[in-house]
Amino acid sequence: MSKKTIGNVSTGFAELVLEHTTDAILITDPDARVVWVNAGFEKMYGFALADFDGLKPEDLLNFEGTDADVTQQVIDALRERRPLQVEIENIRRSGETLWVEKKLIPLFGAEGRHIYNMSVSRDISERKRLEESAREMIEAEAHRQHERRLLSQISEWLYSAKSLEELLMVVKKSMQTLLPEAEGQLYIYSNSRDTLELAAQWGDGEPSGHIGAEDCWALRRGRAYSYGVKAIEFACGHVHGDNNPYFCLPIIAHGETIGLLHLCFSAFDRTIMPREFIETFMQQRWEVGLLCAEQISLAVANVQLRHELMDQSVRDPLTNLWNRRWFLEASHKEMNRARNKGSEVSLISLDVDHFKKFNDHHGHDAGDIVLREFGALLATTFQDDFSPCRIGGEEFVVLCAGIGHDEAMARAADFLEKVTQIEVHYGGTRLPRITASAGVSTFPEDGEQVLRLMKVADEALYTAKDRGRAQAVSSRDKGPKKAA
Repeated sequence: MSKKTIGNVSTGFAELVLEHTTDAILITDPDARVVWVNAGFEKMYGFALADFDGLKPEDLLNFEGTDADVTQQVIDALRERRPLQVEIENIRRSGETLWVEKKLIPLFGAEGRHIYNMSVSRDISERKRLEESAREMIEAEAHRQHERRLLSQISEWLYSAKSLEELLMVVKKSMQTLLPEAEGQLYIYSNSRDTLELAAQWGDGEPSGHIGAEDCWALRRGRAYSYGVKAIEFACGHVHGDNNPYFCLPIIAHGETIGLLHLCFSAFDRTIMPREFIETFMQQRWEVGLLCAEQISLAVANVQLRHELMDQSVRDPLTNLWNRRWFLEASHKEMNRARNKGSEVSLISLDVDHFKKFNDHHGHDAGDIVLREFGALLATTFQDDFSPCRIGGEEFVVLCAGIGHDEAMARAADFLEKVTQIEVHYGGTRLPRITASAGVSTFPEDGEQVLRLMKVADEALYTAKDRGRAQAVSSRDKGPKKAA
């Protein structure tokens, strides 16, 4: 084969490559004027050579979203006559954007003179879409892991709460951290079960102090309710306005609905934002909201159970007054507080007179009724800074925090007078009149330890018994103060 034949074959192959390659090839002269484009360029971009008359490549291919820094890199490489490879976003004649991998190659003549620049662009839009999809998946997974870690931390704090007040504090902080885009409220049923009272709130909303159970679709239907993305839906009566999506999530403890978690996304106005975006976002937050409601429900149940067990351990089951265990712990705390503040604490020791006769003559049920009535009067008479307790049998004591001796004596005498007015009926008959005796001691004069203070108060009580009962005796004043 001759050299000429070989040359013709090479030229033919080159023409075939230029004709059929899917890459877009563009040739410019040293002044950046476009002098030639291949068929692949016209197919990729939709622009022909004539479209570049008097224009530079970036005038047609770049758009507002094209990276200005990458564009400057291309211009600098052309000026400096050096090769460059970049990824850049261009635009087609149709207005559709595409990502390309662009290679710039300076071309030199036989004498080494720079004569042309060749740009070879390959469409990498699909690769970019896959990369973006992978990046979004990675970010979504990272976000889910972050949410799971937060939920784990929140669960630990929720279950560590010892009281409802602590629990509400944790709920407020947790919801602000986990769902910062939502404002919310936690409502708890009132004792009457006809309304829910506002227990905690966060965000910029202005909720009602209470809502009716019939005003919420979630409570009426017995399951969580999402508003803002369905074709058929109705706003709850307790929500003002109907443009913002929200969740209503029942709080359930021990199988009973005890409250409602309301989450409102006020930044997402349905009349302005794209429906598809709101649907996607709300679906993601719906799952998180359900988990939060479940965790809060379990935590509330835990607090309630703990409170019930604690209450049972420190309450007298017959009179519902505090028991001896609670009294000893509370007395230590109050005396320490009084010691630090330089204040007083008084004890009123009480005993029902001739209580054994009630049991012997009328039975133990009658005696229990007497103790319940006596305890009820104690509870209504001594409130605020006074804590009445039953420490055993017919023996009672009132812890008077911050109360001086004289005031405690006056209160004791007043109570003993009220005792004589109690009327107790059992078995269709009226029981004999009830009387009681009392002894009063005060910290620190009568002792600086609880047991010592109790002993002094009991000694005063025994003195009252010896002097005829139905009277209050001071640890300092030997003269009895009789009840009327």
